Amino acid sequence: MKRAVSCAAILALAATGCTNIGFDTGQHLPQNDGANADLKGVVHVRNAYLQAAPGQAASPTSPASEQTLYAVVINDGDKPDQLQHITVEGGGGTVQLSGAAADIRPDQPVGANQQPLGTVTGVRGTSVPMIFTFRDAGAVRVIVPVKSNTSQSPAGPTTMTTPAAPGHAPRHSPAH
Repeated sequence: MKRAVSCAAILALAATGCTNIGFDTGQHLPQNDGANADLKGVVHVRNAYLQAAPGQAASPTSPASEQTLYAVVINDGDKPDQLQHITVEGGGGTVQLSGAAADIRPDQPVGANQQPLGTVTGVRGTSVPMIFTFRDAGAVRVIVPVKSNTSQSPAGPTTMTTPAAPGHAPRHSPAH
């Protein structure tokens, strides 16, 4: 009887096409609104997006004055790497990295806690192709979506903690 119930359950799952319930059989893709990319299985860019200034919507015709670039960069390697620069593909804008984006230490995500990677000027559209270039891992292309900021007034300053290097105290910085 028990075997018949098990066989019936397997047949029901196969008939509905749900043979993969709860298991990841291939590449794991995070569930977020931003873009994700992997480079050589070592460096991972997660939830990359541009945040438009308050009251500014993404426009296909006129370039944005300034947008904030958010992403979390994870180094699964055994040695530090460095995010050297990010460029807008096709030269339609510029990216200014923040100081936090420089060193990517193993198992210490950069950009966590809504810490921006930098600012982007002169881009247009609802998504922007960008090239993230790392010293050791190389370059990866990411199609970064633009999120409109509908808030009428910017939030007050908040304090974030950046992961400390071994032997150093955590660093606090105001959010933008």
